[in-house]
Amino acid sequence: MSDSRSAKLYNIAAGQPFLATLAETLLDDKLRTDLFGDYQVEQCHILLPTRRAARQLGEAFMAGAEARGRMALVMPHISTLGDIDEAFIESSVGDGFAEPEDAPHLRAIDPQERFFQLLQPVRKWAELSGQALDEVRLHALAYALGDFLDEANLEEIDLSRLHRLVPEELADNWQQTLDFLAIITEAWPQHLAENRLQDAVLRRNGLLDAQAALWRATPPAHPVIAAGSTGSIKATARLLKTIADLPNGAVILPGLDMQADPACWRIIAKDVTHPQRALAHLLEHLDRDRAQLRDWPQAARPDPQPVAAMQRSASLQAALVPAEATGIWAVSNRADNVANNRAEKALPDCRLLEAPDQRSEAGAIALAMRQTLETPGKTAALVTRDRHLARRVSAELQRWHIDIDDSAGRPLSKTPAALLLRLVLDAARRDFAPVPLLALLKHPLVGLGEARGRHLSAVRQLEKTVLRGPRPAPGLAGLAAALTATPRPTQNAEQLLTRLEKAFTPLLNLPDPAPLSAHIDLLVDLAGNLLCAEHEGRFFDGSEDRRALAVFFENLRTHMEGALAAAGSFDMALADWPDILDLWLSRQSLRLQRKTTPRLSIWGPLEARLMHADLVIVGGLNEGSWPPLPETGPWLSRPMRQALGLSLPERQIGQAAHDFVQAASAPEVLLTRAVKVDGAPGVAARWLRRLETLYGPLPRADYLLHWWHRLDRPTLTPQPVGPPAPCPPLAARPTQLSVTQIETLLYDPYAIYARKVLNLPEWEAVDAAVSAAHRGSFLHGLFERLIKEGKHLDDDIAGHLLAFARDAEADSAGGEAILQFWQARLEATALWFADYEEGRRNEIAASHAEITGRWSLDIGDDSFTLTAKADRIDRLTSGAYAIIDYKTGQPPRKSVIARHLAVQMTLEAAMLENGAFAESGLPPGPVAQLDYIKLSGRMPPGEIVPVEPDPELIDGAVDMLRKLLAHYQDPHHPYLSHIRKRPQPFAGAYDHLARLAEWRSDDGEGDAP
Repeated sequence: MSDSRSAKLYNIAAGQPFLATLAETLLDDKLRTDLFGDYQVEQCHILLPTRRAARQLGEAFMAGAEARGRMALVMPHISTLGDIDEAFIESSVGDGFAEPEDAPHLRAIDPQERFFQLLQPVRKWAELSGQALDEVRLHALAYALGDFLDEANLEEIDLSRLHRLVPEELADNWQQTLDFLAIITEAWPQHLAENRLQDAVLRRNGLLDAQAALWRATPPAHPVIAAGSTGSIKATARLLKTIADLPNGAVILPGLDMQADPACWRIIAKDVTHPQRALAHLLEHLDRDRAQLRDWPQAARPDPQPVAAMQRSASLQAALVPAEATGIWAVSNRADNVANNRAEKALPDCRLLEAPDQRSEAGAIALAMRQTLETPGKTAALVTRDRHLARRVSAELQRWHIDIDDSAGRPLSKTPAALLLRLVLDAARRDFAPVPLLALLKHPLVGLGEARGRHLSAVRQLEKTVLRGPRPAPGLAGLAAALTATPRPTQNAEQLLTRLEKAFTPLLNLPDPAPLSAHIDLLVDLAGNLLCAEHEGRFFDGSEDRRALAVFFENLRTHMEGALAAAGSFDMALADWPDILDLWLSRQSLRLQRKTTPRLSIWGPLEARLMHADLVIVGGLNEGSWPPLPETGPWLSRPMRQALGLSLPERQIGQAAHDFVQAASAPEVLLTRAVKVDGAPGVAARWLRRLETLYGPLPRADYLLHWWHRLDRPTLTPQPVGPPAPCPPLAARPTQLSVTQIETLLYDPYAIYARKVLNLPEWEAVDAAVSAAHRGSFLHGLFERLIKEGKHLDDDIAGHLLAFARDAEADSAGGEAILQFWQARLEATALWFADYEEGRRNEIAASHAEITGRWSLDIGDDSFTLTAKADRIDRLTSGAYAIIDYKTGQPPRKSVIARHLAVQMTLEAAMLENGAFAESGLPPGPVAQLDYIKLSGRMPPGEIVPVEPDPELIDGAVDMLRKLLAHYQDPHHPYLSHIRKRPQPFAGAYDHLARLAEWRSDDGEGDAP
């Protein structure tokens, strides 16, 4: 074995293409011979940190061989440090490798199996400690416990030292947690040993140590090169030390700062947040000094050295020195740099983009990547820790039909098939409320066995009939009852509900809680029954995501049954099942096998460490994302972690800083962040502020934002327009209106145009909140039933009204909400109305509720029909009539009635006097009373607002009506929008169609002349 002091340690500086430099040097016969002697490329053994880096290195070797005119190349042995197993060790030497006889062969425990094994003690701990935690929280704690065990194993912490953390000095909750951890860390290794299992981290550590021991005992003669690792895992660091000591071994570090002076380097070695801290710690473990490192020799390349990237890397290292070493900034003329804005010279080919929000950031990044494709052969990569940003950029690139390779894949929970499962459970958990039900029924895979088009037609019918407006009664039974009560034909919707009920019945009949295995089986069967005819077959047949779900559930079921065999059945409540499934699926990733654009990529920081692209976009540079917030986890506090010997959480910041420097040292760099994240102000990453503090404001890339905002801007310059003024032909104009629509015509003719000419019905929002209009309809229904059943003649009028209200609570959409918020006011209204009826009982000969009338009028050469549906008409003992209109809001003022702008009552009086209600059983007769009954339920609960039935007033309303109708018989007269202010302003159903907000100024309303 060679002397340890002659170990070959090399460095490839940040700013150099790491893998290409490594490959080109090994392809150069002279340089390779100088390094390792007379060995060929195919005899070299290269270990890299990630599989992607291994694949990229193979491509770099092929590209280098092609550039040298070599028609063929036998590749070196390239493997990854994380994939070392027995087969790898056996292939490392010619004589093979045999484990010692006393070392049993232990299988690494499956992550799902370990999760279920840890879940049971976590649940018992919660029960004994008296913590009322729901199942979702318990599952999250089980995952966190597994993460804690992995972290301890990675750092090789002796968990038996937990009892030394002086529990009496801790708060009670931490003492309980510490007692639990002491038990689990003693019982867990025993459980693994009894079942001949091993934690995956411990198994990998053991294999790395076995490989190191093998190479120490039998050093291979061929070159062994470990490249790109920072040795943050102790077992990896030991293997690196072994490789460095091999006769033909070499360790190549990524981006070590060779320029920092010794004093600054000593400070860096103590600062866990510094980008060079991990490499400094590795050198300490290797017992080496930076002076012993050499730059990895580079072969002559046709392209020039990345001078700008190397200069930028040096500037980054200078800006990110520890706080104690910032005195060097004074030497570098910091004040002069800031004053003269030297950032462009210190950080060449580097731009900063600060977008107003995340969507803008993603759009600008997508544009920068799209622009890259305009240069032949140029490559670009987005490096980010923000997975939401990565998905947004991928979606934005679809604008140009660009599929991009995302190294992190896609969370299984976000795939279409998994979304369907989540929607199924959400709909069942929320009693088939309109919004989750529609989300399920409109999912692209759903058709309930029908063709997709026919299914969607039935869904639209169901939506229009019962899902818009106030929420129906809960459950499928409530939807069926609401559907039955509707007067419109609903055959397709009824069949849809029948199929839906048949599909969901097994799940709904499942006991709650029920065994988890039953939940899984029923969910999968239900999802298969929901598929449309185009996707007929079992749910797990078909697309990649459905096949991935099949593997996931099979693995889940296998390990769940084994882990819970001793603990008994694991019962799951339906209320918890959707969130738990989402938690499970979110920890699984799926990389879809699809053709992607080879010159564009999305990388995570770890994978990007050794990768190379001409343009690197470092995205999501906000505190909390990059760098991440230091998390201690739920099981140990910061002092407890420190006493146990675990690394400080700030270590993550140092690792993120190293990744930032490596990514920002590319040939061309774009740094991006969003000023607002989820609507809240974001805080720029500390590294950006360091750079601007030292070098002044960074050069901006705001042009990308300008381009992105212009993408959806019309090419023509928008011209301001006035209100809409449609003039439909006479044949299209309405020849029948109700008295309430006449009032609409007086205020907002455009609404009549939209409703009657364009035939656009008014639609309420899905699952709309109960409004004053719904409350009014509810009360009208109560009074209609009271009158039609003759209960207004009984002694207990108030009791009848309240009984009717309880009946309508279940039958009326929004009835339950109305009674919940209006119970006291309804009782007061009922008592007031009872007194009102008793006071008029001797004056009334007969009462009629919701009675309709039709009146034909000759307007010029045409005939027009006026219709009405009066709330109530009483035939008085005197032979005259009284017309009553119920109002839950404010009745119109007398001045408005006198100006014939509120004509409902006066026109109904004219219709009654002219025999318009004769077909409904009311012969013509004089009108003696016109009363608005204001029913507010407040103080007073009710109020009579009379209108004098003056013949001149009634005749004036009719004369106004004739002139108004004649006015709209002119084919050149438009239906304008909002020609006068309403006494009680409210938003119209067609205001959005009329673009009201776009053309009306604040003071632009007023009565038409």
